[in-house]
Amino acid sequence: MTQPDDTGPEGGRAVASRLVYDPRIATVDEATFNELVALMRDGAPSKPPTPEALWRRAYHKAMFARRLVGVQPDLFGEKPVTHMHRTKPGPVSTWTPEPVEEKLARLARDPQATFGIGRPALSAEERAAVIDGAANWLRIAQRVRVVGSFASYDGRAERRIGRKGVIWRLCSPVFADHTYVYLDPVGAERAEKITMVELHDVEPIEDALLVPVPFAA
Repeated sequence: MTQPDDTGPEGGRAVASRLVYDPRIATVDEATFNELVALMRDGAPSKPPTPEALWRRAYHKAMFARRLVGVQPDLFGEKPVTHMHRTKPGPVSTWTPEPVEEKLARLARDPQATFGIGRPALSAEERAAVIDGAANWLRIAQRVRVVGSFASYDGRAERRIGRKGVIWRLCSPVFADHTYVYLDPVGAERAEKITMVELHDVEPIEDALLVPVPFAA
């Protein structure tokens, strides 16, 4: 968020161009001064995007372009209207709300479970087995299908079962038994759906990729 008196990058470059090193009042050496002025003028150096980041950018752009019909300008200067192709409907979900009696019994056993049903956590041995079992296929851009989910209170997790997508990002070692999946759009979906799922809830599939990978997969 920009402060009201922030001059922005243009102002920083203008100020930097007028600064001159004066040893009488300087509190740093000249090399440090020149480095600070360069930061004001050019900004902090940014790392080049990784091949994985470039692929994600290209994949998202291609996914949008595949569904785009066109953009219709408004004759009166309002926002243009973007028309998109509808995609195939998603898998039919058999989820039904949790009966009130079961919910009350569950809350009596565990008052902290009010906002979700969840499922028992994996033991250390089970977690290690899941991670080791995914070692041969878990990589960015791998096509996968969602085959399971935890028990959610509103059915949002269960409705993902049967949907396809690609491995978008790998999780840190803390959540090594999870991964991020970019789901293929279904129906009239427009916004990207990137969800974190457990490894034993997805399986690899051999579908062709929309965008080839420029890195070793």
